[in-house]
Amino acid sequence: MRACYLISRICILSAMVLASPLALSQAGLPGLKAAVDAAWQRSPQGRTLEARRDETLAGREAAQSWIAGSPSVGLSQRSDRWTDRNGMRETDLSLSAPVWLPGQKSARQALAQTSADDLEAQIASARLAIAGEVRERLWAVAAAREALTEVQDHLHHLEGLAEEVSSRVKAGDLARTDELLSRQEVLAAQGSVTAAQAKLQEAQARYTALTGQQEIAKPELEPVVTQNGLHPRLLAARSSLDRAQAAHKVVTATRSDPPTVGVSMRREQDSFAGGNSRSVGIAVQIPLGTNARNRPLETAALTQIQSAAAEAAQAEAVLQGDVELARKQFATAEQALGTATTRAALMHEHTQLIEKAFRLGERGLAELLRSEALSHEADVAVHQQQIAVGLARARLNQAFGVLP
Repeated sequence: MRACYLISRICILSAMVLASPLALSQAGLPGLKAAVDAAWQRSPQGRTLEARRDETLAGREAAQSWIAGSPSVGLSQRSDRWTDRNGMRETDLSLSAPVWLPGQKSARQALAQTSADDLEAQIASARLAIAGEVRERLWAVAAAREALTEVQDHLHHLEGLAEEVSSRVKAGDLARTDELLSRQEVLAAQGSVTAAQAKLQEAQARYTALTGQQEIAKPELEPVVTQNGLHPRLLAARSSLDRAQAAHKVVTATRSDPPTVGVSMRREQDSFAGGNSRSVGIAVQIPLGTNARNRPLETAALTQIQSAAAEAAQAEAVLQGDVELARKQFATAEQALGTATTRAALMHEHTQLIEKAFRLGERGLAELLRSEALSHEADVAVHQQQIAVGLARARLNQAFGVLP
């Protein structure tokens, strides 16, 4: 029976590996995507990044404005009411606003756009990191479930064997020591079940804490996607470099604060008997840029460019290493699965022969229990390697930057 169970599991795995990428994506990725979406909604970093979209939108709107800042309205009034009392009055109403110098507005607009692009790239990179955590914890739950299933199956088998041994002891075919040995194996298997249940509870709790999902579906094998465009982490690093360069262009274009242009209207009355006179004035204030103002801004902008360029180069090197490592781990996992499958088939054949000899009285119970233990160990190794292959595929997609 255990040999048939192993063969059926191997056939299922083979069908999953050979299935088309479209079928796999329809079967596995929607559940993974829902889990990633749930984890993203619970992530403080994700909520913060998405909230910054309004900030970048406000920056783009400000860069589109035809003035460089907020306008100001002024009102002043002067009279001799408290001094000579000749009826002299003067009222001055003014309106002023800072204006863009040539090249400043376009530089600000470019910075606003690159800031928005950088934010979207940062969101994609952060979401990919969340997806990696979900993948790891989802397959950890799958591994814990598989381990629990294996020890439970082994316990049921040992319980059945113990009952058979007990019957044969009562019939006089086996010694009392064989019955004690079989019961001891059952108790040990019960302890293994308890330990496996605790590990599964821990894995489920960690997954639920990340995603908030109580129901955890069994993960499916992900189709390996090798062509997925630019990696989100690399895109985020390069977008940060673009933003730093755009910020430097703003500093270069803004050698001084924007000039202020103002229009004023004045109304004057010299005396009680005199008439009123009106006049219009235009004022321009041009701030002068100095090294004390510009030098710190330029050096800070250049530092940001150098830092972003170094981070982009490092990200590219790290990603290449991650992809190579993931490929090797995937190949190793598949090779180990083939080896474990062959070993399990041989052990099951050996156990069948020992069991047959035991029923004929040619082999002892201790030898049968050892063979059963080795067969169970081989089954566990196969199922663990199946999980390892699934996790290796998920890690390879993670290294390629595939977002569910």
